[in-house]
Amino acid sequence: MTKDEHENWIINIENTASTISSQLGSAVVDAVFQRYGAKRIEDLNPSDLPDVFNELYAIEADLR
Repeated sequence: MTKDEHENWIINIENTASTISSQLGSAVVDAVFQRYGAKRIEDLNPSDLPDVFNELYAIEADLR
């Protein structure tokens, strides 16, 4: 994963997490992070970023 790809995943996760947190609360985002052994976005393994985003995106899609 290039540096740009990594930064894009982080930005996408932050944006999706923000939407979820504002509508459902931060506990939902925290639970997804915890499944990947992280307490915050910076703790996530770079190889897990696409999977974390996919989970968060699915939650956000259900809000629409």
